[in-house]
Amino acid sequence: MKTSRVYIKPTGSKIGAIVHNVDLNNKISPEEHNILQTALTDYQVIFFENQILETAQQKVATKIFGPLLPSETFFDHPDGDPEVEAVINDENSPPIGTAIWHSDLTWASEPPGGTSLYALKTPVGKGDTIWSSMTAVYDSLSDGMKTYLNDLTAVHSWDMGFGGREIIFKRGQEIYVNHKSSNPPVEHPVIRTHPLSGRKLVYVNSTFTSHIVGLPKLESEGILEFLFGLVTRPENQVRHRWQEGTLAVWDNTATQHSVVDDFYPEYRELRRVTFGGHGKPA
Repeated sequence: MKTSRVYIKPTGSKIGAIVHNVDLNNKISPEEHNILQTALTDYQVIFFENQILETAQQKVATKIFGPLLPSETFFDHPDGDPEVEAVINDENSPPIGTAIWHSDLTWASEPPGGTSLYALKTPVGKGDTIWSSMTAVYDSLSDGMKTYLNDLTAVHSWDMGFGGREIIFKRGQEIYVNHKSSNPPVEHPVIRTHPLSGRKLVYVNSTFTSHIVGLPKLESEGILEFLFGLVTRPENQVRHRWQEGTLAVWDNTATQHSVVDDFYPEYRELRRVTFGGHGKPA
């Protein structure tokens, strides 16, 4: 995909692309805006290298892809900004839970549409992030399995993993109780239709999905383990080695991701902004 300025170079056979000839500090033209939106829908995760971005500039860049959302993950908000999170790990703050495959906040009634993540400080050659395409996972299923899964729903809960509970609980018992009561488990379709591309995708993940509704326990567990296994298949993935100054933007509906937590106890810092616009899963 080329115009006079923008060049989108795919990095994987099914997912991932690098955006060339765009400085996110400059004003983005309507044409470029459309190209970048289309690139994210098509490639599901895109990378802008060699960017120098302050927080405000990252927020402006993220708005290209959807309205900004206050985020309720397990990271701190620098300067009290609900739309920005600091992802910091060091010897005192080891990574917790990020190595497990997941889509962000699928326990919400309306999960975020996507995320931008900017690398401020990264260990050399460590701490890669891997994304897997859920449309590719769906496409790999037999027609019979697609039909069987199509009308099923599954329950998602933020309280499944010990890591999430521990982080929230450390903020105080009252905060934990309020978070738990205001975020009860939710049901989402096992097979979701992407609101922008119209493509079908698998919408369960091993971090937040507890069970498939209406199925016996062993059957639910067996189907979920089968689907979780397809997420880990290399042919459905792209692996990104971080460099300082890279901004990654991914489609949270169409992908899952996992961090390679081989960098502890080294220092790693990224800045995260979340956007919406994909509506409730359907």
